[in-house]
Amino acid sequence: MVSVVARAGAAALRSFENRKPVLLRRRLFASAPRCSSLQPPDVPLLADAARISLSEKEVEDFAPKIRQVIDWFGQLQAVDLVSVQPSFRADTELNADLREDSPETFQNREAMLAEVPNYDSPYIKVPKVINKE
Repeated sequence: MVSVVARAGAAALRSFENRKPVLLRRRLFASAPRCSSLQPPDVPLLADAARISLSEKEVEDFAPKIRQVIDWFGQLQAVDLVSVQPSFRADTELNADLREDSPETFQNREAMLAEVPNYDSPYIKVPKVINKE
């Protein structure tokens, strides 16, 4: 028997696969943001993709906040980037001398391990973070 969650997940996946792609293009000139062309947020679909459960109240609360984030990305589309040279890192020059990456031994290992609540040499035990169902 297929669970309700599995059916809802499959329906959300079909809905996600049938959505029209939204292309973000680099503009050649600055203009007012065109936020209306972006899709409104499908909060239940986003929650399902993030594997979180939201109540109807939370869905109503998150929709305008997610819409605001989408609008911010719409504003980024309007930024004039013609005069900006592409770079991998903005804080380095092409011929900048970087320091040599050399390994160093951490000197105070015992003090660090004394602060660990659950230590079983040579491992530090942490609480389980992933639930596998």
